[in-house]
Amino acid sequence: MSYIDESQAKGLVKRIFRSLYAAANNSAPQNFEYSQRKICKKIKGLCKEKTNAVLIAERFNNTNKWQLIWGEWCLFSAKKKLFASTSDVEEYDQIAFDLTINVRGGVSYKSFYVVLSKHALVRLIMRSQHQLKNAHDLNLYLKRITKPLVFSALELSDQHTKSNGKISQYSTIIDDVFLPLALDVGINSQGLLAKTCTIKTFMPAHYDGAAAELSRRTPIITKSDFFDYEGNFGILRA
Repeated sequence: MSYIDESQAKGLVKRIFRSLYAAANNSAPQNFEYSQRKICKKIKGLCKEKTNAVLIAERFNNTNKWQLIWGEWCLFSAKKKLFASTSDVEEYDQIAFDLTINVRGGVSYKSFYVVLSKHALVRLIMRSQHQLKNAHDLNLYLKRITKPLVFSALELSDQHTKSNGKISQYSTIIDDVFLPLALDVGINSQGLLAKTCTIKTFMPAHYDGAAAELSRRTPIITKSDFFDYEGNFGILRA
């Protein structure tokens, strides 16, 4: 397969940024006047309709204790750490998946992000070994790999906690593509603890750089169930 060249990839990244900027005002409403079942049904419908929204997991389905794990890809800034609809799209240098947890009477968001820089997006388009010719193709590909990206980020978060902060970098393999990960812990706009897992770049696993790294350390191994990682989120322990 022939790869898209760098100039084309950069043009596609600009279009995806504009697409996410336009979608920012169309996020799922958090209306707690609805029952928990209605809220979860509305969000599940949104995840089917919108290419930037992804359902990750759920449990206690169709009860008033329904818990829904999902999120949306949005614009993100290394400086601001927060999307603001009044800002210029050119101010943003990254996109991020904002992991969101809906439980009865509460919601958690802006506390765990998976981040892709413009550089990583360009490399994804050039090296994913998929035909990503337009923003729609890229959105669908991101939607497909979001869950393994989130699980890899959560596993790195667990490793970071268990090692008392000594482990903050690792790598994962998705679709035979090597992805180095880096975890950062800080404070979000709400004054609460937030974790950001950044994907530095994408490269096929057979590339020299990827092969060399894989020879030194095996890629991260994730658990199969999101709720095995519930210890990362106080709202699920409440």
